[in-house]
Amino acid sequence: MPMHLRAKKLTELLIDEIKVLIEADSLQPGDKIPTEQELMRIFKVSRTCVREALSVLRQEGIVDIIQGKGTFLKKHYTPLPNIDDPTSSGLAHFMESRKIIESSLARLAAKRASKTDLEALEDSLRTLEADGIDAFPEKVIQADLDFHYLLARSTGNPVLLHLLQEVDSHLQAGRSTTITFPQGRKKALEGHRRVLEALRKKDPDEAALQMTRHIEEIEKAQRFIAVLQTSPDKKRTE
Repeated sequence: MPMHLRAKKLTELLIDEIKVLIEADSLQPGDKIPTEQELMRIFKVSRTCVREALSVLRQEGIVDIIQGKGTFLKKHYTPLPNIDDPTSSGLAHFMESRKIIESSLARLAAKRASKTDLEALEDSLRTLEADGIDAFPEKVIQADLDFHYLLARSTGNPVLLHLLQEVDSHLQAGRSTTITFPQGRKKALEGHRRVLEALRKKDPDEAALQMTRHIEEIEKAQRFIAVLQTSPDKKRTE
């Protein structure tokens, strides 16, 4: 791997680790985060890597860097909810955000998607319904992602695509588990078909409605599969 790619990956990992550190230490808006030297010691990385990570965090609106004073959490910074905490409403907030973003994207796609875009979406559905696809979970996951991201790209709005990918990154574990169950894949395929049909008709309201319906069905399937995975019968067979 080229040196600059390794450096980029390390910086991205450090950014994630600093975010975890901020949440683990329960830092409040306006609080000072560890110094460059402290971050170098904690994560065993170079000063260059730390500065690049902090620069990105500043661009993302998470920190303020004040010359001679240090780095501070933005006064209006709000940490993302913990999606893994069953006592919190974190998952519900992420799913609500996904529905809002994806229904808006579907509405725009119904107005803007080209013939080429629609053909690409159809190709992703062919992959998802191919015989024997359940034996290749990574292909199922990729085909599902392809449909949603191709639809987002067809709007021509890279900001909305970025927002979707950011929210989606927090939902991948549960989503991947659901889509790789044969029932989950079939339910997703049905939803994708309805959305695509609305796009072909250039019906923004119907496209938004079907996308919302699709996500709600996947939510329901996800809850059902989670119950199956934690049922006493399953535990006895493990």
